[in-house]
Amino acid sequence: MPRLTSALAVQGRVIWALMIRDIGSRKGGDTTGLYWILLEPIIVTLIVITVHVVSSGTTVVKSVPIVVFLLTGYVPHVLFRHSGLAGYSALSANGGLLYHKQIHFLDIIFARVFVEVITVLFGFTMVYLGFYLAGQIKLPYAVGYFFMGWFYQIWFVYGVCFLLTGAAFAWPIVRRMFQPMVLLFLPAYAAFFMLAWVSPNVRYYLLFFPPVNAAEMMRYGYFGNSALTFFDVQYTTEACLVLMFFGLLSAYRGRRRLEV
Repeated sequence: MPRLTSALAVQGRVIWALMIRDIGSRKGGDTTGLYWILLEPIIVTLIVITVHVVSSGTTVVKSVPIVVFLLTGYVPHVLFRHSGLAGYSALSANGGLLYHKQIHFLDIIFARVFVEVITVLFGFTMVYLGFYLAGQIKLPYAVGYFFMGWFYQIWFVYGVCFLLTGAAFAWPIVRRMFQPMVLLFLPAYAAFFMLAWVSPNVRYYLLFFPPVNAAEMMRYGYFGNSALTFFDVQYTTEACLVLMFFGLLSAYRGRRRLEV
């Protein structure tokens, strides 16, 4: 146990150092860069909410505040968009760090995605608190389901990141096609609707996508039994486990193609 604790402490310092290095290299070492990395997801989310409200002419759709299903659907999609190819870009830029025996290539990927997770969660929290203080939304009915929904969203993103890291090293076209693919995945995130609003046939296929289940978990956390939500915790867990397994296999195969 003492050796395990010491090893985990070293690994924690390595990941923390990689995160600080990543923030400094991508956003600059000054205070403005640090502020921007925190403000960027807030600004993007507010712009999307504003455009949606202006275009629809209302802040409520079918008795549901627009802010709620955008926060639970669109914001996780932002995390997916920022993190899908994060592993490939992180290893391409920082492959030379692998000469240090304490640094594993998974550390580099984990640190890069974790920076994105922190910034998106910070933006989510600030926007939620802002609209709550403005009286536009209420506190969650069950905070635990909020946490559980975000847990599965993050787990899914890590699995996809590992999977695409290996794929991007093997097939360069993956890097070119990722952004168009992200746009195609936006409806599947249920960012602009709830599953109760779609037909049962469409809902059946959407529920095969883990982030939709996670979004509905968060919506249950907000509404409780006052709104109809659909999700399957067991299936989401199994799907994320399978995705992570194949994602790690893909990442290890991609590591062999990395030139350092």
